Amino acid sequence: MSTLLLPTHAQLVTHASGSSSPSTGAIVAAVAAGVLIVLCIAWGVARWWAYEPRWLAPARHACAEAGLRLSAGWGELRDWMRLGH
Repeated sequence: MSTLLLPTHAQLVTHASGSSSPSTGAIVAAVAAGVLIVLCIAWGVARWWAYEPRWLAPARHACAEAGLRLSAGWGELRDWMRLGH
């Protein structure tokens, strides 16, 4: 059997005792997760206290209207394509 495929004890110890500080990517991911958690908690508290800014009702109405018009446009396009044009 070849011993080149199996690491020696010295190699395992060297890899195990390498750098113990987290990488930059891990730090960025942890900070992003923390910010997301704080935003979710703030959103939950605002919903609990029924806080709704003045601009939210018109924005909600505008988004619903845009969705309705977009779905109608896609429906018309599907019908047009189905009829063989």
